[in-house]
Amino acid sequence: MKILITGGTGFIGSHIIRATVSAGHEVVALRRAKSSIARCADFQKQVSWLDSGASDWVQRAIAEKPEAIIHSAWAGVTAVERADWKLQATNLTLFADLLHIASATNLKQFIALGSQAEYGPINGRVDESYPGKPDSAYGATKQACLTLLEGYARQNKLSWVWLRLFSVYGPDEAEPWFIPNLIRQMNLGQSLPLSGCEQRYDYLHVHDLAAGLLSVLCQPEKSGVYNLSSNTSISLKQVVLLIKEFTGGQAEPRFGALAYRPGQSMHMEGNCTRFNQVFAFEPKIKIVDGLRKLVEVNKANYNSRV
Repeated sequence: MKILITGGTGFIGSHIIRATVSAGHEVVALRRAKSSIARCADFQKQVSWLDSGASDWVQRAIAEKPEAIIHSAWAGVTAVERADWKLQATNLTLFADLLHIASATNLKQFIALGSQAEYGPINGRVDESYPGKPDSAYGATKQACLTLLEGYARQNKLSWVWLRLFSVYGPDEAEPWFIPNLIRQMNLGQSLPLSGCEQRYDYLHVHDLAAGLLSVLCQPEKSGVYNLSSNTSISLKQVVLLIKEFTGGQAEPRFGALAYRPGQSMHMEGNCTRFNQVFAFEPKIKIVDGLRKLVEVNKANYNSRV
C-alpha cells in the first residue's frame, strides 16, 4: 500500500516508517522542515517527504493518493506540555486536515495512536471497557480526536483503528525520558535522586509496537479501539536495578530521595488481550532483553564517540 505517515522523524514514528518500508509499503511522510532526521538516516531516501509547514502540503498529500494513514504525530508530549490546553488543542487542526485528506482520496484505512491518558487516573490493569475520564489536556485532546475519527468513519464507512499506548521504550528514545536518562547516568557513575519507584508500569518495546501496527495493516477490514501494550507490568525499582546490573554502575540508586507526585498512579498496565486475539499478535521482546540490548547499544555509541 501507499501509506501517509505523520510524525515520521519522532521516536515512535521513525520506527513505524522503518517497519513499513521494510515490509514493502510505499511511504509518504509528513515532517517539519526544522525537524532533525537523524533517526531516519537509514531509510531517508526510501521515503517521499512532505513539509508540514508548506501552505500546499494538504493538496500535495491528496495528490499522492494514499490508501492508508498512520497518525503518530503529536505536539506536546512532555509532562509540562501535557497540561497546556492551548498547545494540546493545536493537534485538532492537523487531525482535521487528515480527515480532509481521507475524504478527498480513496482511503481504505486510518490508524491513529491514542494513549492510556484517555482513561484518566489508572491504578491497576485496564482493558478497553474501562471508562474514559481523562484528567489532562493531553488525554482529553486524544479522546476528542478519537470522537472525530469515529464519527467520520461511521459516516464514510472507513475502516479505522485507534491504538491506546501505555509506556513505550527502545532505541532512539530521547534522553530526558526515564530509561535513556537512567542508562546515561548509570554509565557516568552518577546516581539519580528517585522516588521509592514502587510504581508498576507497562513497558512495550518500540519494535513490538511497530510489529503490532503491521499486523493491523494486514487486516484493513477491522475497526475499533484497542490497547497496545506488553500485557504485563514491572516495578520501576526493577527497571532501575536491571539497568544498574547491565551497565555495571557503581553508584547506588537514591530510592526515596524524591516524593511521589500528588495523585501518582502506582499501577498502569494495559490489558491488550483483545488486540492480540483480533490481530493474531504477541509482543516478543521481554523487558529484560530490551533493557540489556539498549545498554549494549548505548555503550557502543559512547565508545564510537571517544
